[in-house]
Amino acid sequence: MTHYSSTTPLPAIRYDIGVEELAPGMAVLYDDAMYAEHQITLPTSIIEYLALLDGKRNAEYLARKAADAGRSFSVEDFLRIVEILDKEYFLDSPRFQARKEEVDRGFNESLLRPAAHAGASYPSDPKKLRAMLDGFLAADSSSNGHGAPVAVIAPHIDFRVGGASYGPAYNALKHSDADTFIILGVAHQMSYDSFMISSKDFDTPLGVMPTDREFIERFRGNVPFELTRNEAAHKREHSIEFQAVFLRHIFPDRDIKIVPILTGSLHDYVESGRGGAGGDEKLNVLYAALEETARDLGRKICYIAGADLCHIGKKFGDQFAARTILDDVRKHDEEILEAAAKPDAEGFLRSLARNRNRYRVCGVAPIYAAIRAARPTTGKVLCYDQWDERERDSAVTFASVVYYR
Repeated sequence: MTHYSSTTPLPAIRYDIGVEELAPGMAVLYDDAMYAEHQITLPTSIIEYLALLDGKRNAEYLARKAADAGRSFSVEDFLRIVEILDKEYFLDSPRFQARKEEVDRGFNESLLRPAAHAGASYPSDPKKLRAMLDGFLAADSSSNGHGAPVAVIAPHIDFRVGGASYGPAYNALKHSDADTFIILGVAHQMSYDSFMISSKDFDTPLGVMPTDREFIERFRGNVPFELTRNEAAHKREHSIEFQAVFLRHIFPDRDIKIVPILTGSLHDYVESGRGGAGGDEKLNVLYAALEETARDLGRKICYIAGADLCHIGKKFGDQFAARTILDDVRKHDEEILEAAAKPDAEGFLRSLARNRNRYRVCGVAPIYAAIRAARPTTGKVLCYDQWDERERDSAVTFASVVYYR
């Protein structure tokens, strides 16, 4: 392992590392991407200095910053912690890059994507899982029509806290005659292309959900530029996994397949305040190629956008408790859902760009892609809900929407 001196530039801390307070004065660093095998517990007072690790600064700089703030962290303290972080793959160092390449290669070579969240976000026991999902479907009191939808927006929030909001979307999908479901998800942990497609079959406790590999390869051929073949973003991502589980449940015996696509961020249009992405030629090609591929192969397709809405409160970086603004957030969500349901994809983006997505709607890209690619003529909001996580002063909002043509 590399040893660093007091004047050696220290590697940057990985951008995707999570931090959670364990107790007053102590916090844990964790890696949801699963490159690191262990968590690391550190005093909260030192973690703010780890955020200064940018690949250019050294231990002497960190010690000076600590001294200026009246903290007694020495050069040796920082070097010792950096050695631990590097050993456990929490730094963006050559050691971590070698580890990442090894793990990604192993995942990419596999033909089956394991059910990463079974036993945690939902039961791994098939009988218990079916009972849970049946309960969500039975609790649905929405009026969603009886035609075959061309798309739905379903949440991707943990089943344990927002499962009932999946019910309306999947009751609507029961009327679908599609043989291929294109699932558009959010790349929460890593994003490195506009479309990150997986050709793996998705394992679930209810049986394997096969992926339409013929569709994927024809789609790639219909796109005049190269899309990544690295599937690492799918390894732990739940936004598609939860949809695959629910699809397998409502169609236990039907011969259906999925096309799992994690969508890259639309930050350049929303957080920048620019608004609509209708002139983005790369996106236009991708959306058109999905429909072209379905025609080429004679597929009946339906789109599922696995998308949550706002993320607010202290857990997400705000200085206030989420419950103090939930009424305002509801009004915000009503506005963006009205545009999404019209359906008005560009209006949906503009409504978010006006405040530069200050409430952190994470499902922007899959919702926009589903509307653009499915080309529905009508949509309907089936349900809306908020999960007020009071113990963390935070909240997440989500909805189900169905589209027809």
